[in-house]
Amino acid sequence: MPPPHDSRSWSRLWAWLGEDAHAMTEAGAVQVCTPEGWTIAHSGDWIVLSVSGDFHVAHSGRTWDA
Repeated sequence: MPPPHDSRSWSRLWAWLGEDAHAMTEAGAVQVCTPEGWTIAHSGDWIVLSVSGDFHVAHSGRTWDA
């Protein structure tokens, strides 16, 4: 997933995901249709297209504030 300010990469991502994704109100996040259901991907996560034609989200190691 590109950083929120990278509009060119976001345009390409939306074209690639098509109807299998929805915009989120949170900047740098997208909701992706996966075999397990809708999954939220954030900037830095990977969205992978498997040979079966399904998208999968691999979450990057993020730290959360306490």
